[in-house]
Amino acid sequence: MQIPFATIERLAIYVRCLRHLKEQGIKKISSFEMAQHTRTTPEQVRKDLSYFGKFGKTGEGYDVENLLKKLEKILRTKRKWNVAIIGAGSLGTALSKYRGFKEVGYDVKAMFDIDPEKINKKINGIPVYHIEKFSEITEKEDIEIAIVAVPVEAVSDVEEVIVKSKIKGILNFVPVTLNLKTRRRIVVLDVDLTQKLYIISYLIKNKWEE
Repeated sequence: MQIPFATIERLAIYVRCLRHLKEQGIKKISSFEMAQHTRTTPEQVRKDLSYFGKFGKTGEGYDVENLLKKLEKILRTKRKWNVAIIGAGSLGTALSKYRGFKEVGYDVKAMFDIDPEKINKKINGIPVYHIEKFSEITEKEDIEIAIVAVPVEAVSDVEEVIVKSKIKGILNFVPVTLNLKTRRRIVVLDVDLTQKLYIISYLIKNKWEE
């Protein structure tokens, strides 16, 4: 059964919510309360969870710790993932500082760039390599996920090195669609910050300027 992408996105939000509730010592939560915490509806919460089996009991709600464990297993959050950042500019450097990656099992092992001033040095404790060594280093460090944070004009070169590597997933911060000419299945998730600003602008206009 094909699970809607929006459902997977919401599962990640549910996990964040449940972790917070667990830290607060809350043992039980209803679909109504979960919906309030995650800005959705009780019906949507129940529908999302139903894709993966039966959770909770009618009238009793969900056991927070048990539901959290099951969702973490579904999302494979307990597995350790090694990550590379392509691009050691402003955005790549900012991402390398983010402590949240390691806290949830994503370990940034390497950064890649073409700037000779940055190569063979470390940024926030992470070694920086020339992009030509991408396949070699990612295989050596068992890196499966790449975060792409390069200028638009560098995208074609990045696509070429990714295709030649064994990378399985890409988090793409460049505001263009990657054209990966390969038969190998690579999961790509785009993070377009400008697009999000467009959406916020639209929502503000409709909420406050009617």
